[in-house]
This record gives sequence, C-alpha cells and structure tokens, in this order.
Amino acid sequence: MFLDDAILVLNKPSGMSSFFAVNLVKKILGAKKAGHMGTLDPLADGVLVIGLNNATKLFDKFLNQDKEYVSKFKFGVQTDTLDLDGKVEYEKKCLVTKQELEQALKKFIGKQKQYPPIYSAKKVNGQRACDLARKGKEVKLEPKEIEIYNLDIIKEYGDNLFDVKINCSSGTYVRSIVRDVANDLDTYGMVYSITRTRCGVLCLENSYTLEQLRNGDFKTININEFLQEE
Repeated sequence: MFLDDAILVLNKPSGMSSFFAVNLVKKILGAKKAGHMGTLDPLADGVLVIGLNNATKLFDKFLNQDKEYVSKFKFGVQTDTLDLDGKVEYEKKCLVTKQELEQALKKFIGKQKQYPPIYSAKKVNGQRACDLARKGKEVKLEPKEIEIYNLDIIKEYGDNLFDVKINCSSGTYVRSIVRDVANDLDTYGMVYSITRTRCGVLCLENSYTLEQLRNGDFKTININEFLQEE
C-alpha cells in the first residue's frame, strides 16, 4: 500500500499503549514511518492522532492542541496509578452529590499548576516516571501550568460515580484532575475510564478502529490539505 505523508486518526482501544498502537498501524498500513502526536494512557481509549511518513514532523503542532475527554470519576477510593490499573491505596466512606461535585469542579476552571501522576510518561533524569515508580523508587515531579476550560457532569450513576466532560489545554492529566477534585471534597478519587474525544479539530467521529484499518475501510488526511484548513 502506498501512503502519502498523511495524518490518521485512530480510535485507540483501551488496554493498549500508544507506542504499541502506532507500531500496529505502521505494520497494517505498510508505512515507512509512523508516530503518535501525543500519548494516551494504556487504560484510555479514543482519539490518537498518528503521523504517517513525513507527517511525523508535525508532532509539535499536534502536541500543543487543546483536548477533550469524557471520563468516569469515582470518589471514595484511590489507587496508586489513579485508575483501574493500580492497587488500592486509600478508601473512605463518603457520599458525593452532583451539587457538591458541580461546586468543586468550578474551582478548577482556568489556568493552574498541576502535578502529573507519578505513574505517567513524564521523564525524570531520562527515565519515565512510571518505570521508576514500578521499581519502588521515589519519584518527584514538578508541577506544570495547564488550563482547564470546562468541566461538565454529563451523567450521574450513583455510588459516587460520574461521567465528566473535560475541555483542557495540552499537557493536562485527567487522572490528576480527579485526584485534586477529590481532595477538595475531602475524599479520594480515581478514574474508571478515559476517552479522548477530540484533539484540536480532529474528533472521535473522524477516527478509525484497528479492524477498519485491516479491512481497508479508512481515510487519511493529507497534511497539505489539513494545514490549509487550519
């Protein structure tokens, strides 16, 4: 298969690292080069923008795009990874109401300093923080300025579980949001799921599954056409 320098929007499945997903796409499409434009947690699914061939040079452009996520926030429990992949560290009986959560979320709108999760791809002296943490080594990460534009509750399930839509700047960690919001509510928190629904102008509706790629049922975006639209 011949591929131009193009962009592919992958609907990455949960349980797969971004690195592994890129290598699969490269193999399926027969691309000479492929690289993602901003990692997604292994647990997360949704929009993973992949540059094919010379489109990998657009990494910085896509990395700095605003993002949108939908995440299940669970309160009253926290794992070491702040998601379902980790081990439970803290639990606390609580009852978080929708009204209480709405008030807490309002406090996190705007620019702020955010501490990344210890289990993240952030580099510490050339090594990934998550790799150091898994080895039991102490990890100290510096806060980064991010901006959260909107935090909206879109569904309440009961038992301290909510779907929250997040519009934010690049570099924002959803797992850190739930940790910090839970702290404001005097409890613990973690995510049950994260779906990236948008990266810049590219949305989940523009994306393709791995099965669609294998079946040839997909379209790529020519980088010249994309830059003209931008």
